[in-house]
Order: sequence, then C-alpha cells, then structure tokens
Amino acid sequence: MKIRDLKAVIVDDAAVKSIHIKRALQFCGVENIVMFDHQEALWEYLETSEADLIVTDMHYPLAKGEKENEEAGFILLEKMKQREHPIPVIICSSQNYRSPDALGTVWYNKLRDIEFDFKEILENTNWDQFQS
Repeated sequence: MKIRDLKAVIVDDAAVKSIHIKRALQFCGVENIVMFDHQEALWEYLETSEADLIVTDMHYPLAKGEKENEEAGFILLEKMKQREHPIPVIICSSQNYRSPDALGTVWYNKLRDIEFDFKEILENTNWDQFQS
C-alpha cells in the first residue's frame, strides 16, 4: 500500500491541533482523512468504515459531552492490541510519550514543523504488513 492510499483517522479534541495534524498528513501525501474529537466516535466509525492509520492525542473525552480523560490514548492503544486486525497508531501529543504499542510518536508543539516527523514515520513503515 502506498502512503497516498492510506485512510487516516485523527482523534483529538483540540481543533487547531487536529488541523495541524491533518495538514502534516496531507504534506506526506495522505488525502483520505477524517477527524473526531472523542473516542466513542472513532469506534462507531470503525464499525462501518475502514482505516489504515489512527493518529491520537493522549488526553481527550471518551464520549461526547464527557470531560477530558487522561487515559484516553492508552485506552485506544490497548483496544487496538485486542483487535483481530489492529490498526497502527501514531501518538501526537504535546507531551513526548513513548509506547511500544504505537507505530511512532510525534511531539506536538505549535512552533515545530511536525510534517517531517510524520513523513519519517510514514515512509519508514512497511504498510503491507498491516493488510488483512
């Protein structure tokens, strides 16, 4: 699979950051991108649609109308591990998290150009290994 063919999902409740992530993915050639501001919407989406990549923040609401959950990103990573066909996850957070369950981590800061961080992860991934 080529990067331009990826179907990406962004899960982050910060609208400006979500737009920056979307632009970074588009810079890398990804055009098919959807965005959600809580995790429940992601799971509903995956019931009827496919995704090849998830980009997640670590703190956001689990469901619409709920307060931010500091474990949201870890919950997503754990649920992905339990799926029959896990979707690779990139963490994009203002805190520099590391997780062996993530494809990679992009440290988000408004003053940084995150495009090249995403490009490095996407180009160094063998996407064929994730095809079911």
